[in-house]
Amino acid sequence: MELKIVYRVLRKISDWTLGGFYSEVHVEGQENVPRAGPLIITSTHHNEIIDIATLAATIPYRRQLSFWAKSTMFVNPITRAILTSTGAIPVRRNPNNGTTSSSSAQPTANPLPQSNLFKESSNALASGQIIGVFPEGTSYTQHSIVQVMPGAAWAAVEFVKWVHEQNLDEKGQELTIVPVGIVYTDKSRYLSRVCIKYGTPITVSAYTSELFNDNTDIDAASKLVVKNIMVEVEKQMKEMSINAPDWDTLYAAETARDILWENDKTLLLKDWVTVSQNLIKLFSTPASPEHSDLDDVKASLVKYRALLHYAQIKPSTLNGLIPQGSRNLRIAYVLLRLPATLLSLIMFTPAMILHLPAYLTGSLAARFLSVKDEEETHAQFKAIGGGVGLGASVVSTLWALRRTGWLFPALTLLNLEGGVLTGVKRILGVLGGIYSSFYFLVKWHTLLVAGVFKRLLAFCRLFAGILPHNVVTENELEAYLRPPPPPPNPFIKNRDEAPKAVMPMPNKIAPRRLIKPMLSARKEASTALGVYLRSLETGDDGGIVGFLKAKGARIPM
Repeated sequence: MELKIVYRVLRKISDWTLGGFYSEVHVEGQENVPRAGPLIITSTHHNEIIDIATLAATIPYRRQLSFWAKSTMFVNPITRAILTSTGAIPVRRNPNNGTTSSSSAQPTANPLPQSNLFKESSNALASGQIIGVFPEGTSYTQHSIVQVMPGAAWAAVEFVKWVHEQNLDEKGQELTIVPVGIVYTDKSRYLSRVCIKYGTPITVSAYTSELFNDNTDIDAASKLVVKNIMVEVEKQMKEMSINAPDWDTLYAAETARDILWENDKTLLLKDWVTVSQNLIKLFSTPASPEHSDLDDVKASLVKYRALLHYAQIKPSTLNGLIPQGSRNLRIAYVLLRLPATLLSLIMFTPAMILHLPAYLTGSLAARFLSVKDEEETHAQFKAIGGGVGLGASVVSTLWALRRTGWLFPALTLLNLEGGVLTGVKRILGVLGGIYSSFYFLVKWHTLLVAGVFKRLLAFCRLFAGILPHNVVTENELEAYLRPPPPPPNPFIKNRDEAPKAVMPMPNKIAPRRLIKPMLSARKEASTALGVYLRSLETGDDGGIVGFLKAKGARIPM
């Protein structure tokens, strides 16, 4: 058995990354992953390298995954050495043409030809390993899963052919595919949450039984098998993730969820996808004569979402300072929130000092290394940069304590005399004390950090925003009533012959100038949503409204 030291180190880093960057990790369906045998994992892919870390950290039985990785990741010699040592296989992919069309095109490592790619994958599967594949072909931010490519199914079919050609025990090489859905509540936000669900196993032999019949056109049969497998893979991936027909529907559903659950932590992660998808269903249904106001409700929700974005305030932070339904928005009302905010900051300060380098390195990494408009690149660099900063902070703190002599008294706490056993006890005692101290500070930080800085910053913006001089004209406001769309991704297959026009970004505006319009938009959206949902309770969609209420939704009055 190979030690795979590099993989084990990276997996441990993945454990720390997942547990440190996200406040809650919920895993379902781990019983669907077999303990041994060849396995292909097909996962959703909306958060770059964090998705890889998530799978490595949560895969049952700590089994090793070997991923297909885009060839551009092998350009850098350091990352190439790391990826190769972990069993990663380079693959060229761009569904729109045969070459990489990235805006930052560089010479790439020679990816394996398709036949060699499947051969390497078959060798790994034959040794009982797991191949991790992201069928979407790239990490992206979209309103739904927009493409599912057949590479995983072709790898499965080629493995079955290879086993047959090698006259191996086919029962002992039973290949399984397990789709996985990874859903983030806010993928680039520190201490947000993530839900991972391992889907129903797909037994490949159930699809390939006719491949080797006499007089069978194996090429045509293989294509049919691949198609049938991918139908099931795509079905499960969509059922385990959040998918909307368009951006407005997704924005409306997300904003409605933020209104119905003022504190998003009160919505259990196990219900996150189901609740979100039910809201999408409500806003996807064509407006009927009885509910002709659906379009107006969606428009008000999208408007509120856009103003939140440009005002740079999260709805949960806003609700914590000014709860929904608050009528008094005078300066005195906002000032009443200041003592609690400052108290939280004071209590947070000791733990914050240890984490300051992590904030600095995480922010700098996200700013200078991530792609500006690609949200999925921000989380990975925040997490990696923050981890490096925290590690450097711990080392420098220990060094400073040693230089100042603060560590020496710890050696005398046990008050033991001479001998090897005494020395061991001293070392263990000191190490245990140091570990406990840092563990306590990290837990203290995690307990109090959630929203402290964001609340303080939001408080300042709210205070400045409600001052009389901060006004914005209706003509100026018009440019900020729609959220900006994500940038185009060159690795997403173009289904439209003519590319859609990209909405120009509005001019920068001081967030405080949008505070009053944002608060008005929140009231308008909340009222419209409450009226609309109550009107549905006695109709065909009353079951969905009842389901939302059963999960803790509070319908606005």
